[in-house]
Amino acid sequence: MDASSATVSGLNGRVVIHRDEWGIPHARATTWHDAFFAQGYAQAEDRLGQLEYERRRAVGRWAEVVGGPGVSFDRFARRAGIAGAARREYAALDPTTQEVLAAYTAGVNAWVAGGHPLPPDLALAGVTPEPWEPWHCCAAFLVRHVVFANWQHKLWRGRLAAALGADAVARIDGAGPPEVPLIVPPGSVGPTAGPDPERLDAVVAAMTATASGSNAWALAGSRTRSGLPLVAGDPHRLVETPNVYYQCHLACPDFDAIGLSFPGVPGFPHFGHNARVAWCVTNAMGDYQDLYVDYADAAMLTGREEIAVRDGAPVTVECQATSHGPVLFGDPATGAVITLKSTALARPSPGLSVLLPMLQTRTVDELDDAMRAWVDPVNNLVSADVDGHLRYRTVGEIPVRPPAGAPPANAWGPVPGWTGDHEWIGSVPYDELPTTRDPEVGWIVTANQEIVGPGAPHYLGSDYSRPYRARRIVDRLDALGPATVDDMTAVHQDRRSLAADVWVERLVRLDGRDPHEQAALDHLRRWDLVMDADSVGAAVYVVTRDAVGQAVATHPALAPLREPFPGEPRALFAPLELRLWTLLPGLLGADDPTLLPAGVTWPELLAGALTEAVGYLRGELGDDVAAWRWGALHRCAPHHPLSALDPAGAARLDPPPVELGGEWDTVWSTAHPAGYGFGVTTASVARYVYDLADWERSAWVVPLGASGDPASPHFADQQRAWSTGALIPMRYSWDAIEPAAASTTTLLPA
Repeated sequence: MDASSATVSGLNGRVVIHRDEWGIPHARATTWHDAFFAQGYAQAEDRLGQLEYERRRAVGRWAEVVGGPGVSFDRFARRAGIAGAARREYAALDPTTQEVLAAYTAGVNAWVAGGHPLPPDLALAGVTPEPWEPWHCCAAFLVRHVVFANWQHKLWRGRLAAALGADAVARIDGAGPPEVPLIVPPGSVGPTAGPDPERLDAVVAAMTATASGSNAWALAGSRTRSGLPLVAGDPHRLVETPNVYYQCHLACPDFDAIGLSFPGVPGFPHFGHNARVAWCVTNAMGDYQDLYVDYADAAMLTGREEIAVRDGAPVTVECQATSHGPVLFGDPATGAVITLKSTALARPSPGLSVLLPMLQTRTVDELDDAMRAWVDPVNNLVSADVDGHLRYRTVGEIPVRPPAGAPPANAWGPVPGWTGDHEWIGSVPYDELPTTRDPEVGWIVTANQEIVGPGAPHYLGSDYSRPYRARRIVDRLDALGPATVDDMTAVHQDRRSLAADVWVERLVRLDGRDPHEQAALDHLRRWDLVMDADSVGAAVYVVTRDAVGQAVATHPALAPLREPFPGEPRALFAPLELRLWTLLPGLLGADDPTLLPAGVTWPELLAGALTEAVGYLRGELGDDVAAWRWGALHRCAPHHPLSALDPAGAARLDPPPVELGGEWDTVWSTAHPAGYGFGVTTASVARYVYDLADWERSAWVVPLGASGDPASPHFADQQRAWSTGALIPMRYSWDAIEPAAASTTTLLPA
C-alpha cells in the first residue's frame, strides 16, 4: 500500500484518505468541516482541470481557454447573470452552509498550494488555476442546471408554433402513448395530454413580436429477498470527459456517507446513503423557468462586460434585464427581447443549505423534511431507510401561474410580458407537492414521466419524457420474485425498446425494393425488439427512423428551426432532427401527416427512408446484411473539452471508444444525435444499487473512472464494467476499506 502525508492549512484535525482499488477516495475526519475539506482536496487531486472548466463556464470565461468556440456560451452565461446570482446566493446562505462551502474550498486550495504538477489538460492549455472561492460552488451548481431545465423546450415550442400555428402544435404535442404509469400514486396510470390551442395563442402572439432523463426506483422489503428495501437508478446526462459525477465517501462523528457528487460542489445532493438512509433523484421535469417577450424599451442595461478570447479580439457583451429577468435573446436597440425568469435566478436560492442536514438524517421522514429548502432543479426524490420505509417527494420550487391547477400559457412557450397576464403568483407549498410513503404496490418508479394525473391541485410541468422506460421498469419489477442486487442490475441492463413497436409494425408491411432491403425487413420481422449491440434489427430500425426524421426536416415550414435562435449558444441548441425524433412516433401511430412533405403518405415516406437506411448501412457495414451490428455504429467516444486545442490533444486526453446497445427510450438509455450520426452522446452517467439490509452488497459504476488524468490507472478503469452493465463494489465498511486500501494519504493541520 502506498502511504503519504501532508501538512496543510485549513484543517481542524487529522484526516485520512484511503483510496480503494478503483481510486475512489474514502475520507475519515474528526469534524464535518474536515470531511468536506477532504472532499475538496480529493476532487482537486483527481479533477482539477474539470473544476477549472466548471468555474470558467459558470462565470463566462471559457473563451479565455479555448478561443472562439467558447464565446457563444460565455455570452449566454454573462447575459444570464450566473456569476452575480451565485455571489448573491452564497451571501444569503446561513452561516453553517457557508462554512460547508468554505471547508470544501479550503480543501481544493490546499491541493493547489501543494506544488503538484498541473494535470495534462491544464498543462496542454497552459492554464494555472486561480484560487477557488466558496461562491464558486454555487456557480458550478447553477451553470449545470440553468441549462438543464425547460426553457429550451419552451423556446423550441414557441418557434414551432410560430411556424405551424397553434392547432398543429397542439395536435403534434398531444400525440403519444395513451397511458402513462404515474409516479403518485404508484400503480396508477394517466393519459398523455398536449397543450390547449387557446393557451398557445399567447405563445404565437409573443413569438410574432420577436420576428433544448433518468431512472430511479425502490423496492419495499416485502418484495426483496432480505426483507429490507433496495434502491436503484441511473441518471442520464451528456457523456463527458471526465464524467460529470465523482464517487466519494466521507465520514466524521456527524455522518458516514457515500455517494456521487458534482465536481465543484460538496456533499451528495443527488445520490448517496449514510448509515441509515439512501436517496436518489431523477429529473421531475418540473416547470420552473419561463420565457417572456418584452418590448425593447422595457430592458435596462445592467452592465457591459468584456469576454477575453484566446488568440482573438475581446468581445463586448451588453447585459440587460427587464422586470422578468435577464435578457437572453434579442437586441433592445432593434426590437423585442426574450427574457428568462428562473427560480434560481429570480432570488438567492437556499438550495445548497440541504447539503449537511441530508447527510445527518436517520429516516426517510427526516430526509423529506431536510429537503424543504431545495429550489432547483425540481427532482423526484426517492428514499428508503433501514427501518424498511420507502418515500417519494417532488422536491424543488415550482411557481404558480394562472389559471390555478391547469397548464398555463407559460408552460408551452414564450409569452407576452407586456400584458401582466402571465406573472408568477407564489410557489406551490412544499407540503402540497406530490408525495407517497410505503405504497401498497411495494415499489416507487420514476423515469421522468408524469407525476400525477388530471385533476391534481397544482400544475407541475408539461415536458415529461415518453413513458416507455417507466413501463418497462414497472413490468420488470412486477415480474420479480424476492429481489436482490443482481436483479436490480438486470433491470439496469434492460434493452427492450417499446418505442420500436410502432415503427417495426409499420415497416414490416413494406415489400422491399431489392434483395438487401428484403433481407433487412426479414431481420426486422424476426427481431425481438431488444436493442443489443450485436442486433441487425436494431441497426435497421434506428437508421430507418433517423432517415424519416431527416426527410421530415426538409418541410419548408420548418426551415427556420434548422438553426439556433439568434443568440442561442450552439452548444445548447437541439437540432430539428433531434426534436423530431421524439415527435414522430405519435404522429406515425395516429397516421397524422401534419409534418410530412406535401403529397407524401406515411407508407411512401417509410419506403424511401428504408432505401436510404439500407444504402447507408451497406456503405458503413458492408453488403452482408446478417453481419450488420448496431454497436458498430452506436459507439461512445466522448471528447475532452480541451482535446481540440492541439493536434495531439485527442490522443492525449480522449478515452478509447466503446460499443453500446440501447437507444433513447430503453431503460439502458443511450441517445445519439439524431440526424448527425449514431454515436452515443447521452447515456447513464452512473448506475447504482443500494442494499439497505447490507450496505456491503451495494454497488455502483460510472463511465471512465475516478480520475480525470488520462495517465492515471483510474482514468478509465470502470469503462468496461459500465459499457457491459456490470457494477463494482461500493466499499462502505471501514473494517474492510482500511486494510485493503491501495493508497492512504494522511492530512495534518498546519
